[in-house]
Amino acid sequence: MSSLPKLKKVWRNCVNLQIAHPLCYFKPTTLHEVIDIIHKAEASHYKVKAVGSGHSFSDIALTRDYLIDTHGLNKRLPLSLLTLKESADKKKLFLTECGILIHQLNADLDAEGKALPNMGAYTGQTIIGAISTSTHGSGTGLGPLASLVEAFVLVGENGEVFHVERSNGISTEAINLGDVPVKLIQDDEIFLSGVISLGCLGVIYAVVLKVCDSYLLREERTFSTWSKIKPELENGDILKKYRHVEVLVDPYDVGHTGEHSCLLTKRFICPPDTSTSWFRAHRALPYTIIGWFIPDFVMNAVLRFFFNTFPKLTPAILQMSLKTLRDACYIDKSFKVLDLGKANNISAYSMEIAFSSSVYLDAVEALFEVIGRIARDGEQYITSPFSLRFVKTSDHYLSMQYGEDEDDFVCMIEFPVLNGTIGGEEILARIEQEMYKFGGIPHWGQFNNVGIGSQTLARLYPKFPNWINVYRRFCPKGTFQNDFTERCRIV
Repeated sequence: MSSLPKLKKVWRNCVNLQIAHPLCYFKPTTLHEVIDIIHKAEASHYKVKAVGSGHSFSDIALTRDYLIDTHGLNKRLPLSLLTLKESADKKKLFLTECGILIHQLNADLDAEGKALPNMGAYTGQTIIGAISTSTHGSGTGLGPLASLVEAFVLVGENGEVFHVERSNGISTEAINLGDVPVKLIQDDEIFLSGVISLGCLGVIYAVVLKVCDSYLLREERTFSTWSKIKPELENGDILKKYRHVEVLVDPYDVGHTGEHSCLLTKRFICPPDTSTSWFRAHRALPYTIIGWFIPDFVMNAVLRFFFNTFPKLTPAILQMSLKTLRDACYIDKSFKVLDLGKANNISAYSMEIAFSSSVYLDAVEALFEVIGRIARDGEQYITSPFSLRFVKTSDHYLSMQYGEDEDDFVCMIEFPVLNGTIGGEEILARIEQEMYKFGGIPHWGQFNNVGIGSQTLARLYPKFPNWINVYRRFCPKGTFQNDFTERCRIV
């Protein structure tokens, strides 16, 4: 028997910009409930959409039919449910239900001396919500979160349950889920289509992740300029020297000097016995103190007031914020360093676009021109520096980081905008159109206009024809479609 639905329940994303009024809202806590919900939906010809924490700024999670909130599916599952090959290393595997939050996952792993090899800057997402949209961290030797997936359990149309792995997968038999029949599929095409599937193939109930031993990271943040950092990026040595490299770039030329301020972040692994004084175990004091003593709603209101009332002060505010983030040394456990922390509580939405390693520097130069032109012609300002993160290419078909050269990387450029500031979505739309000229691929879960205009998924994703073949095989009835899939021409 499935959990009873909530009626007239309104679902909102984390910044209240995407709102759904589903016919029925479910919060299952068991696999049987998920199966029953899908049966019930199909009997009445309704669609089903599973959602996580709503940390997406596109319409990817919206539905008018059945909405499944996955937060109740948050239990760690015993590895004994799996029948593993002798070659599989149990010490580096973690089996969990789909709705566990990343910060809880980090806590569970840390309690056992384990960690995720990499993660993004926010830990309030569900693990599958993050994986399914190709969420990533940084590091040219580190792929997106999807690269950590060894296997997943999918509940598809007709309530059928599949255990999916690569062709040379880790298992010899399907996962044991009691009285629920499960079919084992070890097929590269299906695996590479299903890990990043945007919820279109069904509801991913559980996932097997590759993990590693706990480790310490040292983070250094240096204030610089684009003219100094660009040659280092062109040379490429800095990207190889450090495990993580990120660049925050001020899009405005403050003082008309021909320079753009930047904050360069470098991270590398420290030996386990590295001493961490109180000062080293916290980020820079100005950043820490602001987080401790200024409530989030006050910070959001003050910033929104200044950006909307005095828009011409935006470039100076952004430059000051970059200087505030300088930090000579911060050492802590990996998941604490990678988490951006208090800054995640600022109410903002964003757009992020992937660029190949060969064109991203040209794209940055074009960004200076288009963002500067918008400010000159309409006094519309983007309210944050944009960031550059470098991610190893992925072989998952619908990953923004897709690439056939496994030694290559893509540059992800993100554009955050403070919620409630004037002209924010219009600025992002203009940037997006300009960036298509450089082969830019927008992030699924962030602001995008994919499907509007001349852009098609077949043009953006070389393996989209392969993906759509898998989709049509698993979802001939279209049970997991929504407005987003129609807009993006996933039909």
